[in-house]
Order: sequence, then C-alpha cells, then structure tokens
Amino acid sequence: MHMNKPDRILIVDDEEIAVRNLSHVMTAEGYEVTTAQSGSEGLTLLESRPFDLLLTDLRMEKINGMALLKACKELHPDSEVIVITGYATTETAVSAMKLGAFHYIAKPFHFDEVRKVVAEALEKLRLRRENQRLRAEIASYRGKAKFITQDPATLRLLDLARQIAPTDCNVLVTGDSGTGKELLVQFLHRHSGRHNGPLVAVNCGAFNKELFANELSAMGAKPSPAPQARARA
Repeated sequence: MHMNKPDRILIVDDEEIAVRNLSHVMTAEGYEVTTAQSGSEGLTLLESRPFDLLLTDLRMEKINGMALLKACKELHPDSEVIVITGYATTETAVSAMKLGAFHYIAKPFHFDEVRKVVAEALEKLRLRRENQRLRAEIASYRGKAKFITQDPATLRLLDLARQIAPTDCNVLVTGDSGTGKELLVQFLHRHSGRHNGPLVAVNCGAFNKELFANELSAMGAKPSPAPQARARA
C-alpha cells in the first residue's frame, strides 16, 4: 500500500513493447510512471527532475544503461536503480552493483519478479529516508530539554518551572539520582531570558572554595557570600 504521494519511477528501454508492458505493470501497482525510449531521452528526464527509482535496459545506443545508472547516482544519490538486460553476464552484473545498482534482472523475466524487486528497492529507499528524518530530528533535539509526559505531578512541576524561568531568582533543584534534575535545569534555561546564551554545568564537588569562586568569575558570575554556620551547644 503506497502513501498519498506515489513513488516516481522512470522506465528507460529502446524496445517500445518492453516500455509499454513495464509501464502498464508499474502503473497498475500505483506508481507514478514516466517512460523514455532511448538513453538520451532518459538522461534528459533525469536532469530535469528526480525519480525514486530508475528501471533501465542495459544495451541502448549512444547512452546505455550503465551510463544512465552512473548519471542517476550523480544527479540523485538517494534514488535506487534496477538494470534489466537480455545480455546478462557476471561481469556486467558486478559492474552495475559497484556503480550502486539495487538489482540486476536478466531477460526474459516474470513480471512478478519485477514487482517484487521494485517493491524491495522502494522499501529500502523509504527506510533510508525515514532514518535520515529521525537522525535530523534527534540532532535538532540535542541540547534541548524535551519532556514527553502525561503525569499530573510532572506537568505541575513543568508549569511551575515555566513561571520561575523568566525571573532572576536562584533555583535549587533536588532529587534522587536519575530523576531528571539536569533535564529540568535545561528546561528552565530554555524558557528563561538567557536561553540564547550557554548553559554551563559545573561539578561543585571538584572545586575548593577559591577554585569555585574563580570558576564563577570566569563565567561572569558573582558568587554569593558563603553562609555562616551556627550551632547551639
């Protein structure tokens, strides 16, 4: 079952009947099909717009299937290519794979075989694009506080954080290890007036009083006077 926007397939073969039959089968599968009856025409189409899949014959005059395969990968690296030929040899199959072909189909072939290989190539393309999308989404979240929750207590905490963030008051966040204190601090920073500046984390336990004061000074902060301890006998 295809998405609302059908996959775009370019079929290139210098045999009219081959183009017509493949076009009929691929259109029946729900793909958006464009055809060309020469390598030159196929190259012109590749240069004009991208296709999700190139289905090309190997032996054609002037510009053959290998040249189209190479051009397709240079113009549209994301596209998949399937080479079809009546002159199948191990050497040409290996050459096609080295140039980035998804599959190599020998004539005569069954249309069920073509349907299967085309579906597999397009599935590979979809998975690769989905992976790229997820990677980009993850990269966009890097360094940002993201809470996904329906817990009423957590939602109340986040609402409180939104109210506190725009103020200049000091905030002490406490909690057990692994409960998300750092994530909450990132959330506060993101909603504060200083969100365009850096958020600097300092391990206070690694400094003595003098080094800690120097570290704060280097960041442009003024440490508050240390509270005096009081005890009763």
